[in-house]
Amino acid sequence: MRFQSIGSFTSKPSACGTVALAVMALVAVGCSSTSKIAQSPKGSVHLEEVSDWSFDASHPAVIDQATMMKIVKGLYSDESENGSSRMSAGGSKPMRSFSDEDAEFLTPLLVQGLSKAKPEQIVAFRVSSSAGSGIEPTTGSLYVQKGSVYFTIAKGAKATGFAPESVAHVESAPTYAAGGAAGVIAMVIDYHALAKAPAGSLPVAKPQAKSQATASVASAAGAEQATAQMAAEPVGMDELQQTKEALAKKDVEISMLRKESSWMKRELRDQAEEIKALRASKVSAKPAPAKKRAEANQAR
Repeated sequence: MRFQSIGSFTSKPSACGTVALAVMALVAVGCSSTSKIAQSPKGSVHLEEVSDWSFDASHPAVIDQATMMKIVKGLYSDESENGSSRMSAGGSKPMRSFSDEDAEFLTPLLVQGLSKAKPEQIVAFRVSSSAGSGIEPTTGSLYVQKGSVYFTIAKGAKATGFAPESVAHVESAPTYAAGGAAGVIAMVIDYHALAKAPAGSLPVAKPQAKSQATASVASAAGAEQATAQMAAEPVGMDELQQTKEALAKKDVEISMLRKESSWMKRELRDQAEEIKALRASKVSAKPAPAKKRAEANQAR
């Protein structure tokens, strides 16, 4: 609940009245109310009022479910940041932050929340992964401002990027969007441009159990599989050849760029010489100054 103005009374309040008004103002600034949208063992979605008076969202906002599904499925994190040791030839793999099951649960509820939210409210969510996965629930929030969705994941799954990259960028998330946590990022997504973009596909992050024994068994199985594959065939020869070809192509491009740079420098140097020559010719072609009238009269 927000108080828009205080102290517009026609008569002067008493000392007690002044103190009471001050207390009410402090309570109004610090309080935040919530309104539940849905709650189940899978997770929950609710509206949360922001106590920061400078916050003003473009709510209620209407986003169709297809676009919201693209938003939820477009969030991803690099595989290395999720603790996985598997690496691709080009580096870490982008893995989706939410599984298909989580996306199907969140999408309609987030759409409903934005359509009911007020300008001073954000849509907060909490979703748990499959039972027995050992992964902590993911919490976060989203709101709409000036044609963009600000999507923040506070805890649980990470989000370091968005696909397609052309419709989103990363900003530092305010504490009210990150559940009071500092140093959290927000994904700012142009949902109008996203609605027109083709749907992409990213691999889904696999649940990682907290059990150390399970992790050890999986690690051992992965090591055995890698050893068997290395014994069966020369792994990585094709990738090595592709890398060599790519490097050779880069070398050719760099050489061409250097030649173009040298040519441009030579052109600039020639132009400078031409300008210098033109200025010198103009100076030498100037007519001699006319004699003074007095000197001319004496000469007659």
